[in-house]
Amino acid sequence: MEARDRTRPAAPAARRLSRLGPLLAAALSSALPGCVEAVTVEQAPPPPALGMNESRTLTLEFLRFDATGFAKTLTLEELKAIPRPTLEGIWLLDLDISTLIENALLKVMYMPPAEVAALPPASRNLVGLLNMTPENADLRGTSLEGLLGVGNAVGLPTSKILSDLTGAAANERLIPVQITSQAVLENLVSTHPNTQHRRGPANDEHPDGVYPVAPHSIPVTLYDVVTDFAGLAAQFGPTPLDPDDPDGAEHPGFIKAASGVKAALDDFTMTVRVDVNALPYKGIDATMADVASVNSTPGQIDTLFDFSQEDWLVLDNLNRNLSIGELTLAIPENAMLLPGGTSQEPAPRGNSPVWDQPLWEFEHILARAGELRAAQIEDHCTSYGPQGSSTSDFQPVEVCIDGTGWTKISVDDSVVVEEPAPSYFWDILLDVAQARLHDGGLGEGEANLEVTLRDVPVGVKTEDLVASIKKNLASDPAVLKDMALELNNNAAGDADFYLYQPSTESGVAGQRDYLYFVAPDDIRKDADGVRVRDYAYESPGFFSDPALEKKVSTTEEIDGDALHEKVEVKAGDTLYFADDEGHRYEITIGDKPSPHRLSLTLTRIQ
Repeated sequence: MEARDRTRPAAPAARRLSRLGPLLAAALSSALPGCVEAVTVEQAPPPPALGMNESRTLTLEFLRFDATGFAKTLTLEELKAIPRPTLEGIWLLDLDISTLIENALLKVMYMPPAEVAALPPASRNLVGLLNMTPENADLRGTSLEGLLGVGNAVGLPTSKILSDLTGAAANERLIPVQITSQAVLENLVSTHPNTQHRRGPANDEHPDGVYPVAPHSIPVTLYDVVTDFAGLAAQFGPTPLDPDDPDGAEHPGFIKAASGVKAALDDFTMTVRVDVNALPYKGIDATMADVASVNSTPGQIDTLFDFSQEDWLVLDNLNRNLSIGELTLAIPENAMLLPGGTSQEPAPRGNSPVWDQPLWEFEHILARAGELRAAQIEDHCTSYGPQGSSTSDFQPVEVCIDGTGWTKISVDDSVVVEEPAPSYFWDILLDVAQARLHDGGLGEGEANLEVTLRDVPVGVKTEDLVASIKKNLASDPAVLKDMALELNNNAAGDADFYLYQPSTESGVAGQRDYLYFVAPDDIRKDADGVRVRDYAYESPGFFSDPALEKKVSTTEEIDGDALHEKVEVKAGDTLYFADDEGHRYEITIGDKPSPHRLSLTLTRIQ
């Protein structure tokens, strides 16, 4: 086991008021007259560590400074100063981006001609595909090219066949934007690892700290809000499919670049109201055989916020119209031509190789859009006679589609054209779309799509955003634990245990004394939000024997705390424990110098 640094960082000769913790300092500052000067306290150098069989008598105090309904307002700059891991750990909501994706597709569809002309060839072709109608569909080079010959032979326009087949008007898009958006969400967005899971506090339901993300959503943290979503491209760009195998297969991502997102305005503020004992707990750092301070906030997290009050959290000056100033979406294509299927088996999709390709590739997305569109088409058969003839019973063309999407176009032998092979509706769409995607001489594998869009609305109202944030935080206040620690950062030293006096019915502590063994949340953090040491205790808690076989501490709930190993102590009691370096100690409880003080003798025995 690697021993922690036994030397304590040198403390300044004078500790001023602010060292008590930002929240307590603010509370005291508001309570004291403005003319009172800051208090300074000289700090003595730490005593030497204990050797084998050496003892030291120490005194612990239990004091309270209860701040009830205390409001702490943080500016945007103050929030940005909080360590990044802390901000990233505060999950606010899963933001449904269905409207964002649909808005992005609409931006592509209605892009001005001058901007379309400036696009790369593949992206230019995408604009045409999204706007494809029965009237403008180009069937050259596809399995439906023979229908062009039908038109020449009997005067039957292919637009009429496509219109009747799909139930779309001549100038109505063959695939509505809502269906395209759904296919993109299902196949591209929802398959990205970072839209499937997010990190959160470990608990009984999520012992690994991994939480599912709501469908069609991206997780949003406080870090995203205060940095204007600066990490969108990194978070939703190329990512290993297996987080535990960074060199394995990757998801290509769907956001190539994003900028100009203004979530929090420059005068944004976040105000929280807390009910808290702002003073730290006094404990013993056995390695140093000295008194240390443990931040009291983790044990109060369940009572810290009064969620019954509407103003427990106030977010002021969020952007009213959340949008992305510039967004580049990317969709890869398969490097091969993927033919449509020619068989109804295997049901229900047929034998096209497209279904075996990665979900996020353009061809698979297209096929899925066709499948969704086919589900909206009622099964029917339509026969067509020569146009312009009102008396002939000759109907050389019949188009049928059944409830499974299987489509058959029959052409009379007298019309000398090649009859299309029967296939599913999505196979027809895939065939046509692949041909048009490569217009302009693009080869297979050269039509990866990238489209940069500007001013894309996210599609969520600010008031709905705030309501979701407050609801989610209230349902799981543990996500605010690290931020609460920052607001009341008053830990000093590395205690192994501390003194706690439970409240009585009258609200007065001091009647009973407990020793609490530190939990992982009690390990203090450095300025970057990183814990200064591992929680390396092999046998946390207190025991009645030097061999640490008979534990006498429990995690019974006291004042809402069911996290810490704890044991009630009285004068003359003897306990044993091991520190995080594996050294064992004996504790002998002494007298109480006063109601809120407890003396004890610490002896190193191994």
